[in-house]
Amino acid sequence: MPLRSDWSSSTCPIAHAADVLADPWVLLILREAFSGRARFDELRAATGAADSVLARRLRSMVDAGLLARVGGAYVVTATGAEALPVLHAYARFTRAVDPEGPWGLTIACARCGTVADAADWCASCSRTLDATTTTWARRSMGGEPFRLHVGAAA
Repeated sequence: MPLRSDWSSSTCPIAHAADVLADPWVLLILREAFSGRARFDELRAATGAADSVLARRLRSMVDAGLLARVGGAYVVTATGAEALPVLHAYARFTRAVDPEGPWGLTIACARCGTVADAADWCASCSRTLDATTTTWARRSMGGEPFRLHVGAAA
C-alpha cells in the first residue's frame, strides 16, 4: 500500500509501518470499520472512495492483516486494533492545529468516561486505551458514545 515508495522490507519500524498505514484511505477505512461500518457499500458511502480505490485498499488491508473478511463484512483484526493510537493521534493533532474546528470525534475512556487527553492512555484512571476500553462519539453518527467494533461482523 505504498504511496510513493515501497518500505515493506525496511528495517526501520516507522518506515515499515508507514508502508501499511500512511495511505489516507487506509486510515479512513479503519475509522469506519472501528465505527461499525463493515460492508463495502457502507465503507464507500462513509469514505467517498471510488469502487476501484476501495476494493484495492480493502484487499491490501486484508493482505496486511488489518482487516478480515467475515462473510460480506470487513472487520478490524487484533493487528488492525494496534493502529488505534495512530487514529487517536491524528484526531488530537487536528484539534491542536484548529481547536475551534468542527471536529466531530470525541475519544473517551470506557471505564471512567473521561475524554482522552492522550492517544493511548487515560489521564484520569491511568490505564491503557485500546479498542476494548475506548468509546468514540462521532457527530456524523448521532453524537452518542459507542464502543469500537473489533473482531466480529457488526
